[in-house]
Amino acid sequence: MQRKAVFVVVALALTCGVMTMGVPAVAGAEVKASAASKRGDIRALQRKVGVAADGIFGPATERALKRWQRRHGLVADGIAGPQTRAAMGLGAGPILKRRHSGSTRRRSHAGRSHRSHRAGGVRALQRKVGVPADGVFGPATEAAVKRWQRRHGLAADGVVGPQTRAAMGLGDGPVLNRRRGASGGGGGGGGRLSKLIGAANRIARFPYKYGGGHGTYHDSGYDCSGSVSYALHYAGLLRTPLDSSGFMSYGLPGPGRHVTIYANAGHAYMVVDHRRFDTSAIGETGSRWTSTHRSSSGYAVRHPRGL
Repeated sequence: MQRKAVFVVVALALTCGVMTMGVPAVAGAEVKASAASKRGDIRALQRKVGVAADGIFGPATERALKRWQRRHGLVADGIAGPQTRAAMGLGAGPILKRRHSGSTRRRSHAGRSHRSHRAGGVRALQRKVGVPADGVFGPATEAAVKRWQRRHGLAADGVVGPQTRAAMGLGDGPVLNRRRGASGGGGGGGGRLSKLIGAANRIARFPYKYGGGHGTYHDSGYDCSGSVSYALHYAGLLRTPLDSSGFMSYGLPGPGRHVTIYANAGHAYMVVDHRRFDTSAIGETGSRWTSTHRSSSGYAVRHPRGL
């Protein structure tokens, strides 16, 4: 009996050894099958985006996929995840993306981390305003932001600062705006316009105060011409406050590209990118900003040089 028991134990041990050695062989086959299936998916994707279907997800495939995603209103990240796969009709499957070498990632990480963070914020913004979320703040995104700001009673400057971020529910983060070349830099009209709007925003909800803003720019309230003077001063466009009569000869005649000032002997207001900044709007919106317009009959029409 003792010999028989030993034989059974040895036999079981040998059987377990055979089974254990068989598992890696099966797993290896599954890995190969998975790799082949993934290459097949990549080929299907390549045919969809119009590049050579070689089963290798390289730079050309990545670029073509980004173009396809932009055309179809998806995040143009060059990664075929569940959303892109579904849009392409590829069905469920692995995420398909370009393989980058570790050394390339290490070299580029420091330079790209800030851009990636900003692009991520821009994509969230773009989804909010209803344009393709490609992470690039271009003219279309700027125009969409201005429309959104107008609809929500904000200064339509196309700049997503703290006030617009809060209204959109984007939380704290960097100011997002359109990147322009050196010719349109911060010292040009765009920079002055942003400063003007920022200054106007600071006092938009201050109460009306007769003579406010004339003795000092820092006041507890502002009248009509004091409000306009404050905004122009902090944009570097006015040194000394003007009353409404003074604005009748301010700057250049006629409407401006972005800013137009309307003035007569009794009242002054300005329109900035199609939104009126006017003390008379406080009763309407609780702010000097409003999207409604008023008759300009009887007003001198002027604008700051360059705006």
